[in-house]
Amino acid sequence: MEDRGILVVGSMNVDMVVKTSRIPSPGETLLGGVFQKFEGGKGANQAVAANAICRGAHFCAGIGDDSFGREYLSYLRGRGIDVSLVKTFSDCATGVALITVAADGQNAITVAPGANMMLSESDMEGIDFSKFSHALFQLENDLSTVARGLKLARKAGCETVLTPAPAKILPEEMLPDIDYIVPNEIEILQIVPECSDAESAAQKLISSGVRNVIVTLGKRGCDLYNGGGKKHFPTYEKIRPVDTVGAGDCFTGSFAAGLKVCGSLEGAIELATAAASLKVSKMGAQSVASLEEVRLLMSQK
Repeated sequence: MEDRGILVVGSMNVDMVVKTSRIPSPGETLLGGVFQKFEGGKGANQAVAANAICRGAHFCAGIGDDSFGREYLSYLRGRGIDVSLVKTFSDCATGVALITVAADGQNAITVAPGANMMLSESDMEGIDFSKFSHALFQLENDLSTVARGLKLARKAGCETVLTPAPAKILPEEMLPDIDYIVPNEIEILQIVPECSDAESAAQKLISSGVRNVIVTLGKRGCDLYNGGGKKHFPTYEKIRPVDTVGAGDCFTGSFAAGLKVCGSLEGAIELATAAASLKVSKMGAQSVASLEEVRLLMSQK
């Protein structure tokens, strides 16, 4: 029987990055920055990360009929990702993100989503989710599209993963379709605003039907919450951060692939933590490490 692969449904943006001494204040102009262009978008970032760990990832997104979109598709094919489910929308531009990265690795991002928001519920209904073991979603597409995709994926037997970013309150009926939700410590309080701390917010999500909550904590690692309680996973403190853009996406994509490679939830989180630690040591949201590099770092912990 053919192995069921990983599908990422999400966004693809061209990242226009300026690296400077610090994030400018509102109304302020800073000189002396260095400009670079990278491939980005939370969906594409996760697809690249998943594919680095478990080859043969599939990707579904919306792009414009423009040079940015065509170049991006060629790039993803070159990385071995199946892009046959990507939709081209002739009346819309490919998504763009404007990113400022400070010397300490922190970032500020503004996104023009373009064709990402054109992906629809009918596009989800055209996907044979039974071909996939895991399906990943984020919130850089229309919320109704994400909700429909999650429901169809769960119905087809996929394990589902949601990155709730950009954060927004989720419909109650969406929550039982989520096996793993992966917010950071700010996002979890934005999606469950009635709670004042991450632990109570995680328990609220679990009581509403989410099976596992993984709260990423940056350089402090992450916390896993589920029916078995809470467990903390530390990160690799010796690695100096250079660029944190895409670190969370690297974690989530690597986590989904780790569920296949490691065969256990805790093993997948440990692998994802190592992968994200290596990613922040390089510029670019998709500067991900290979499975061999990740395993080498894990062996040194």
